[in-house]
Amino acid sequence: MPLSIVSSDGRDGCDPAPATARPADLVVIAGSDSELARYAQAWHGAGRDLPALHMANLRRLTPHRIEQLNAAIAGARGLLIHLPPDIDDRRSDITAMAELARSRNIALAVVCGADRADPALDALSNMPRTTLRRLAALCRRPDARSARAVLTQLSLSAGLSIEPWLDEPAAAVPEPIRGEAR
Repeated sequence: MPLSIVSSDGRDGCDPAPATARPADLVVIAGSDSELARYAQAWHGAGRDLPALHMANLRRLTPHRIEQLNAAIAGARGLLIHLPPDIDDRRSDITAMAELARSRNIALAVVCGADRADPALDALSNMPRTTLRRLAALCRRPDARSARAVLTQLSLSAGLSIEPWLDEPAAAVPEPIRGEAR
């Protein structure tokens, strides 16, 4: 279960970016180290043989790191871009990454941290809107179980086998639907 975390300032205990990007089955791009740490905790906490995961902090991407990230995306089968609500200055980078993913038939979800749906982000993605809404709701939750659910959905959408992880009982994550928990 290789894990490559790039573009960290080290405050969350993450290693700095490697000299070259490792190939990965899944790529997760988020707006903070704490979000990436949540995904890493869920991935490492599984203690199983899972697909390789490459992570990057969107706020700290330099042109060189964008090249590395594009190389990782090119070999991936699933890409999640979780945008913070206040990140408009990276739209061109995000659009280029999304075009690369779509051109290679990579499962792609671009979701925003805000509570509202964004039709422009939906247009960048190639997953059904219902899946995007579910991923967005889970991405906004701060717990490891939700991070695990996001990675599970991304893996399944990418056609990856995560059977050992699915064999474990997972705790239910309540989801509000019309004011009720289901």
